[in-house]
Amino acid sequence: MQQYLQNKKGLVEDVFDKVYDQYDLMNDFMSLGIHRLWKKSMLNTMNPSINQNLIDVACGTGDIAKLFFEKCKSTI
Repeated sequence: MQQYLQNKKGLVEDVFDKVYDQYDLMNDFMSLGIHRLWKKSMLNTMNPSINQNLIDVACGTGDIAKLFFEKCKSTI
């Protein structure tokens, strides 16, 4: 079982490494750009501040964490 999980992890990492640089573009294409509006709407709803923490778990390229950080910087 352990070997199976290690192989699966390696396969997932390989796939993500191959699509990483085109991941957001692919999401733009598949959602007609709406995913960017959803993310901005989510951050507006969260109303982040510098004292809050965000855990970005399996969120692709980390763009939500980046937007969160930028929004926190703008409130300083």
